[in-house]
Amino acid sequence: MISLSPNNKYNQGSGKTYTSKAVQQEEAKINCAYRPCKIRRTTSSITNLPGDCINLIFKCLTTVDDRNSFGLTCRDWLHVQNNSHISLWYRNHYHPYNKHDEPDKYPKISPESLAKITCRLLIRFQQLKHLSLGRLPNITNVVTLNSQPFGSNVQTLYLENCYDHCYSYSDMQLSLIFSWFPRLTYINLHSSDISDKGLEALAKCCSSLEKVCLPWCCSITDSGISHVLRNCREICSLDIECCSRIIGICFIGCGQTLTHLKAGGCNFKPEGIRAIVSGGGLKYLNLKTPDELTEFKEGCIINTEAVMTISKGCPLLEKLFLSDCEEVELEGWKAIGLNCKELDFLDLIGCKKLCDMGLQAICDGCSKLSGLRIDREKNRCSSYALEIFKRKKPGVMRVYA
Repeated sequence: MISLSPNNKYNQGSGKTYTSKAVQQEEAKINCAYRPCKIRRTTSSITNLPGDCINLIFKCLTTVDDRNSFGLTCRDWLHVQNNSHISLWYRNHYHPYNKHDEPDKYPKISPESLAKITCRLLIRFQQLKHLSLGRLPNITNVVTLNSQPFGSNVQTLYLENCYDHCYSYSDMQLSLIFSWFPRLTYINLHSSDISDKGLEALAKCCSSLEKVCLPWCCSITDSGISHVLRNCREICSLDIECCSRIIGICFIGCGQTLTHLKAGGCNFKPEGIRAIVSGGGLKYLNLKTPDELTEFKEGCIINTEAVMTISKGCPLLEKLFLSDCEEVELEGWKAIGLNCKELDFLDLIGCKKLCDMGLQAICDGCSKLSGLRIDREKNRCSSYALEIFKRKKPGVMRVYA
């Protein structure tokens, strides 16, 4: 028998060379230790990742700086960054008439430059869903010169405080703006100069609107609101606070989709109140006169008859705000207790003719009431009646000084 060790691979007797398997394996290990590894070259790199992976990487970034520099890697990464932007907000807090404001805090950019920058951003971010252009200098001329489309995915638009020569839009310009955003479901035009013609254009261009905010739009009338209610059949929330030219007849024939209405400071007539409740679907009704108008006694006077009409016409009512409604008497409170069985919250601050019997009618009739706001002095309720209410409905009443 011939035996070979790792250190002796030659058989002296036969002249032949024999190598055991163990020796071969040991030699292979030694050769691998001294031989440089061959690197397999491929064309794969981080820039060749699939779009889903790049998008996942972007979503994992937590700092603003990382997100802003993400698109500097390559065009594909920039495309993912652009498509990931769903909100664009322009906030101009500085107002020249505010004495406490400091203009040096804000960047000094000319209106023309700001309009051009905004136009470029709108074209760059094609997947925007939420957009704020409040108090932004007029951008229609700049955008019109650019033929690239944008805005088709925007659902929320803020265009508030457009009321002076620097920021206001004509009806024609507003029509153009509304045409950019056909899928709007929410629009805020607080304190703008929009007229009835502008509302007509809004209703035609954005028929999918669900929420419309028009507080302090002093130029609109019932005609403009009727265009919105007639053409936007999915509308569920409307804010027309302090629109003093509205008397309410625009609500005649409104559908049950309208569930939320904020209308304090409007000049509703009795026929207007009847029109408001004609749909029968209101769950939230705010007729509180804003503090700015309370001093001047402006706005609609909500009396006993109006409250009786509201309570009978709104069986689904859950929240009712009647602050500073000084002309509502006992029959009005009884009507609320008798008809508003779904009422969850009631605001009666400043209701001077709220009395013990009226408070008891609300307590006994509104079984689902979980919140009641009254003040300490501006009513006729005795301390005994207040205590009885608190015992029957603990934690419901909030008394303000």
